[in-house]
Amino acid sequence: MKSINLDPSFYAIDPSKGRKYESIAYVFALLYNVLQSRVEHYLQPYNLSVVHFNLLLLAAYLNRGRGISQVEISKHLIVSASNITKLVEKSVHAGWITRQTNPQSRRENIICITPKGQDLIDEIWPGYDELMRGLTEKIPEADRPRLEQILNNWFASLQQEK
Repeated sequence: MKSINLDPSFYAIDPSKGRKYESIAYVFALLYNVLQSRVEHYLQPYNLSVVHFNLLLLAAYLNRGRGISQVEISKHLIVSASNITKLVEKSVHAGWITRQTNPQSRRENIICITPKGQDLIDEIWPGYDELMRGLTEKIPEADRPRLEQILNNWFASLQQEK
């Protein structure tokens, strides 16, 4: 991949201020928007949003498919509690997941994937995987492990500040 250096003024950032962090945060937000848009486009024929697809993946694979609480889901998705409730409701109605009261804590709902939900994931996955591979192949292979480490460390550091 050819290195492209964009002038920070492209992002409406004044380089004379010496605030490189602005560029990092802004480029990261732009990347998120591009990735989100590409995945949303791929999922459109399935009538799924990125968040909806991630909900199904969490229900299927986190905790080895034994179910996940709505509180735990909120830790993995970028949505409000009320939006999680709506996502869960829509997914239950579609038959992709089940919602059951936790016998140990009646105030907690446990979300589990259904066979219909798993079938949908299995149908979507090959194209989704190909899309993700194509998007990340834009990063030189030698740089990927270091970038992954940097991003994981940044995320973990931010999570510890909560």
